[in-house]
Amino acid sequence: MAASNIIPFEYQGQPVHFSTEGWINATEIAKRFGKEPSDWIAQRDSVRYLVALAEALGKSGYVQELHVISELDGKKAASRARLLRLAKKTGLVKSRAGANGGTWLHPKLAVSFARWLDVDFAVWCDLQINNLLRGEVSVQRRFDEACKALSVRRDLASEQGRGLAQWRQEKPPLEERVEYWRRELQLTLPLVDGEVV
Repeated sequence: MAASNIIPFEYQGQPVHFSTEGWINATEIAKRFGKEPSDWIAQRDSVRYLVALAEALGKSGYVQELHVISELDGKKAASRARLLRLAKKTGLVKSRAGANGGTWLHPKLAVSFARWLDVDFAVWCDLQINNLLRGEVSVQRRFDEACKALSVRRDLASEQGRGLAQWRQEKPPLEERVEYWRRELQLTLPLVDGEVV
């Protein structure tokens, strides 16, 4: 997820990152509860939910693969790997490396995942996603305003920095020109009794 569309919320004094579209950074929050997102994603019930949600959202073609996977031994690494691949295929789970990386879950999965982590966190999460997507336009508006203020100030600082750099280059010749003309002016001023009038 791009840093520009990440919104940090605070849960029990620690940040929880959502994208402006409501996706949640599952890796970040799972760590706080001593869990891994892949443990939830690789569960058959989680993948069934993912497939059903994908179908409901118009992304079809996963049900047959789910039936094949359901017949495998769920404790084996190969079955788990297939479940993880299927989960990612739905487009409802995204993994990213680098800054703001980790596993990100679709907003419709966040509460189900949060419930697996902790019921109090699930309630909080549901309210935050609702604020982001439906009710609290002010949260989105404040975020957009903060991003705009940062951008405007950065542009101004950059322009001022260029102006300062240009001033540093232009200052010495300008000062020399002022001194030159001061000397020229002094040479042309009439002297009365040895003093400049």
